[in-house]
Parts: sequence; structure tokens; C-alpha cells
Amino acid sequence: MGFLTPSRKVEILSERFQEMGYDALPIYHEPSESPLGDPELAWTYPLVLTTGAKLGCYVHSQMRNIPSLNRHMPRNVAEINPDTAAEHGIEEDDIVLVESPRASIRCQARLTEDIRHQVVQLYHGFEEANANLLTDNGSYDPITGSVPMKSSLCRIRKA
Repeated sequence: MGFLTPSRKVEILSERFQEMGYDALPIYHEPSESPLGDPELAWTYPLVLTTGAKLGCYVHSQMRNIPSLNRHMPRNVAEINPDTAAEHGIEEDDIVLVESPRASIRCQARLTEDIRHQVVQLYHGFEEANANLLTDNGSYDPITGSVPMKSSLCRIRKA
């Protein structure tokens, strides 16, 4: 049996990756759009946007038309740490603009201690407040092809 690797074992050093010109060992690379990856852009967009969270009552963008599920969360919200919100003059339930270098969307502010200071959380799958418009689909992981859902830069303000 074993794993689907040449040695059939767990490989920390990946000869396959090395043969293809990638790092053979797991190495952290700072995202291209982040406070450390692009400090100049972070002056204008000082907050980190994360858009990868899923809601248990939906399957991505599916089932949004089922009224009993839609009552749980009928529209997208911007989850913001109360300290971050206070720094931007935002209060619970305010309508805010979440802006990135690519676009801006309007949604309702939800203040929560569950979100780290300087981070804004948006859910995906909402047509009227589409978080995908804000993310950078030009920067992606060269091995997996995944786009950065947790490291885009943004700013927020009252709408």
C-alpha cells in the first residue's frame, strides 16, 4: 500500500517538486499581497482580507434560494474586530464599503472578537456582495493553482 510517492512513504523532501523546479522542502513564502509582501500597497489598504470561510447552512453559493436557510444569513456581512471597527468609525450593523485595489463591495458590519485586529472577514457565495471581486486572481500558488483567499489587502469605511 503506502502513499502515492516514489518511495511509497511520507516524504518531507519532495523529489518530484525538486525535479519540476520547485522547493523540495516546505518553505514559507510571504503572500505577494500582504502587509509584508507589499508594504507600499499596505499604506493604502492596511487591512488583511480573508474570504475563505464557509457557512454551514450553504454549500458555497448553492441553496441561497431556500427560504428556511436564507433566514440564517440572507446577505453577506463584513466581520470586523471591534477595535479595528472603532479605529475606522464603524459600529455594529453599519453599512460599510470593503475596498481592495480591484473593486469595492457594500455589506453590513458585524463586530466580533472572533476576528483578529486588522483583519476583515467576508463570506463567499453572495451575488450582491461578491467577495471574489476583491481578491487577486492573478497571484496564485504555482503548485496547487489556488488563489490567495486569506491574504488580500483591503480598507473599510462607512458607506
